[in-house]
Amino acid sequence: MSYDYSNTQKRTFKHLTPIQRGKIEALLKQKVSVAAIAIELKVHRSTIYREIKRGTVEQLDSNLKKHTKYFAETGQIVYEKNRINSRPPLKLLNAYDFVSYADNLMLKHLWSPNMVCGRAKLEGIFSKMVCAKTLYNYIDQGLLKTKNIDLANRVSRKTKQIRVRNNRKVLGKSIEMRDITREEFGHWEIDTVIGKRGAEPVLLTLDERKTRKRHIIKIASKTSEAVRAGLQQIIASYGDLGPSVFKTITSDNGNEFSALTLDFPTIDVYYCHPYASFERGTNEKHNSLIRRFIPKGRSMNSYSPEAIEHIENWINDLPREIFGFVTAKEKFTQELELLNI
Repeated sequence: MSYDYSNTQKRTFKHLTPIQRGKIEALLKQKVSVAAIAIELKVHRSTIYREIKRGTVEQLDSNLKKHTKYFAETGQIVYEKNRINSRPPLKLLNAYDFVSYADNLMLKHLWSPNMVCGRAKLEGIFSKMVCAKTLYNYIDQGLLKTKNIDLANRVSRKTKQIRVRNNRKVLGKSIEMRDITREEFGHWEIDTVIGKRGAEPVLLTLDERKTRKRHIIKIASKTSEAVRAGLQQIIASYGDLGPSVFKTITSDNGNEFSALTLDFPTIDVYYCHPYASFERGTNEKHNSLIRRFIPKGRSMNSYSPEAIEHIENWINDLPREIFGFVTAKEKFTQELELLNI
């Protein structure tokens, strides 16, 4: 931790290098004094005395008489051994309960180290904890059951050049006309997630932009009719609150969303630019979370409504760093309570 008003002087000394130790050995053979060696190496003479003590060993000459001699190699070996022992002990044993708890959540619930630490701190479960960076270090060192391959974002992040293209077909209002921020509740992003290509069921996904609440529902096909039926089912589940909960919807330019403006005249529908999935960032991010459970090419017929609901609940129950590790479900519930007042 840094402080604005600190009178602690910054340390300027450095440890002796193997080359400097070699110079000490050579100068001692030439009978050069310790003070002169210190001046030559630009260090304090106490440093030279300690180094000589560190690297001096007892030997026998040809007459079997004992004598002492400094060796640079011996000094370096002792120095490296001392450096290993000087490091602080692992915090793992002192915070063993928390580390075991974190290991379990990362493996079974697919939480990230940051989620685990943030949520545990928010709930005040443990008196002794380690930070997310330390958990990552333990994973790298192989001290936990969790491996890097178990952390999806650790091995899958890619950089991608962003460019915006003009729409070839105009389905409705452009996203450029959307004058809203994430501070306002009731604005959603929509998409479909396909499994096996062909006349197969797909998942209809909706994400509320402020709270990151997600809805997932399996629909019969990737058509505008199926999308209309699925979206009507979701909106109807809110009863009289439907118009207040669903103010706008932002979609891509897929044919399955071409009739949204006509099918839902009370909702403002906006369409993104082509090849600009980043304009529905929350929706795309949550779609990637679905792929942890449903790989590409797997038929949606293989998954029951209960399995889809489990995935939806898992996403909504993830602690969110942006909300101080409160979940999307908890934030969404707070907004609904405000509407009921």
